[in-house]
Amino acid sequence: MAFLNHKIHPTTDNYYETFLLCWLDGDVNATDDNKKTVTMLHSIVKHFKIFDDAYECKKYIESLNEKDRLILIVSGRLGREIVPKLHQLKQLLSVYVFCIDKTLNEEWAKQFRKIKDVIIHQENLITRIKSDKRCRVKNEERISFNMYITSNNLDQSTIALNENFIYSYVLINNLLRLELNLKDQRQLIDLCKTEYKSNKWQLTMIREFKHEYTPNKALLWYIRESFLYRMLNKVLREQNIDQLLLFHFIIRDIYQQLKENQYMSSIRVYRGEIMTLSEIEYLKKSKDGYISINTFLQTSMNQDKVLDVLTKRTISNYEHPVLFIIDADPTIARKTPFTDISRFNSFIEETEILFMVGCIFRLITVEQQGKIWKIHMELCGDNEPALKRIFEYRKRIHEDKNEDDRIGLRGFGDVLQRLGKFDMAETIYHRLLDEVPSNDSSLADLYCSLGNANKEKKNFDSSLEWYQKSLEVRLQTNPSDFIGLGNIYGSMGEAYSHKKNNIKSLEFYEKAIEQYQKANAEDHPHMANFFNNIASIYRRESKYSQALEYYEKALIIDDLNPSSNPFNAAKTHNNIGIIYCYLGQYDLALKHYQLSLSIKCEILPPKHISIANVYKNIGLVYEIQSDFEQSSIYYKEAASIYHDILPSKHPDVIQIDNALQKVLEKLM
Repeated sequence: MAFLNHKIHPTTDNYYETFLLCWLDGDVNATDDNKKTVTMLHSIVKHFKIFDDAYECKKYIESLNEKDRLILIVSGRLGREIVPKLHQLKQLLSVYVFCIDKTLNEEWAKQFRKIKDVIIHQENLITRIKSDKRCRVKNEERISFNMYITSNNLDQSTIALNENFIYSYVLINNLLRLELNLKDQRQLIDLCKTEYKSNKWQLTMIREFKHEYTPNKALLWYIRESFLYRMLNKVLREQNIDQLLLFHFIIRDIYQQLKENQYMSSIRVYRGEIMTLSEIEYLKKSKDGYISINTFLQTSMNQDKVLDVLTKRTISNYEHPVLFIIDADPTIARKTPFTDISRFNSFIEETEILFMVGCIFRLITVEQQGKIWKIHMELCGDNEPALKRIFEYRKRIHEDKNEDDRIGLRGFGDVLQRLGKFDMAETIYHRLLDEVPSNDSSLADLYCSLGNANKEKKNFDSSLEWYQKSLEVRLQTNPSDFIGLGNIYGSMGEAYSHKKNNIKSLEFYEKAIEQYQKANAEDHPHMANFFNNIASIYRRESKYSQALEYYEKALIIDDLNPSSNPFNAAKTHNNIGIIYCYLGQYDLALKHYQLSLSIKCEILPPKHISIANVYKNIGLVYEIQSDFEQSSIYYKEAASIYHDILPSKHPDVIQIDNALQKVLEKLM
């Protein structure tokens, strides 16, 4: 994707790594052995500095951010001088004394907890640094996750968290479906070269990746001590769409390898984390909720080793060590692969289980045992009843297509748009414009997608310009595509409606209906949308009889297509109820409100705002009829939901409280 260049910017040196190494030795550059050691250490850690002066070294370490993690290698002589002055610093993670006399230096070194070892051989030092770095990188990376709460009583913030959960789930699902593009790999390599331009060893690995990477080596590359692990997890945590597009082929290759090497028996694994008390308390309140992991999740089967590392980690006063206990059954979670990665790399000293990004766990217990919090989770499968809404939503996002089918970049943009990520979608569409030939018929769909994105962003003039371009291409390349033409006309009608240009809006809706009639698609669900939108215009103009006529036309089509979207019928019944209320036919208004309420209660969570709106409408009709007892019942139902899910100062909350107070006063 050459068009991604202008959107991908190099990051600061510490963007992907906060793991630092420095070596203090008066003779650090004096011998060939030391120079060789410097070269080897620099190949392990990107941010590596050497000092032969204790004062300069101390000044550098003190200047680091407390969130940085530094390993100090120091000679015996300078170690005795500098370690007591630095030991209390949070950024100093651990110390290795590299010397000639092990026995002599072990005497003073045992006074300091952060001194991990006294080493006299170069190969032992290199091995320890490699092992320590790999362990620290794995453990210092906090789990990035989203929560999904299944309670019926959701406040607005929890609803937002659930939406993030669904977005992440659908995003990963569709990244796996995205068609391969050879340009992605070239773009990724360019990005990596820019990021590691000062690291010769990593540049060597990037060249090796360029020439030797194949799909069956994806796991090997991921678990290597290389640029790929750090960059991929960073991009996954931040869900940067531009860069996720470059990494998507690797994510898919890892997924395929995990599937092919699926661990075949039920297991219990462990993961150590550092969390704040507020994070832990939130998880406690979310018992029986669900956690979606945004990165690949590395775990260990060795609980004792995880606890040993966890208890030795340096933490602040407001942080707490947390042990995640995870049960996984491959027969239940067939679409969430996990495998033992230790057999892919001999350097991994223990059995480690890697779970696919996007895996979902059910939260079972959160309890404190001594100084350690323990969180027990269980891997979920697609048959999890409480997650049924998400899986159904995923199918709607795919528009009933086979969810294993590949999608192109425009299709991916359309998925982002259906998820409400209009800026991201528009960015993708604009990039595609650079690739699609000017005489390509697919431009009609691309222009239409751009029109839709701008319409949702309320850029109605821009949306109309894109729709006009789409219309011109469609008329030129495929004038007999009546459904396609009808959709463009309908979208233009909607844009004009938002601009309050009722005449133009009605004109284009009639053109849309005409095209569907040419296609013999009078009963298509889109026709109900056209009729509903026309009715809304007449309602806005207080032409209630005409509005009612079109709402009833829409309802006929809704009833003919009950499975396409049952919410449409509920919405139409509510609209008809509003018209009958305007017309003073209150019994008919109540009839349609009750029908709307019945459908919504069947398909929506009990505390959904759309249900509250119908309760309020019914309460209003009874108030108009002076049946204040019934009015108060329905107003109370509406108020209960509004108070649960909206801020206390929200206009809807204030309005329903005033309405309820008014009818209660009349009952006194």
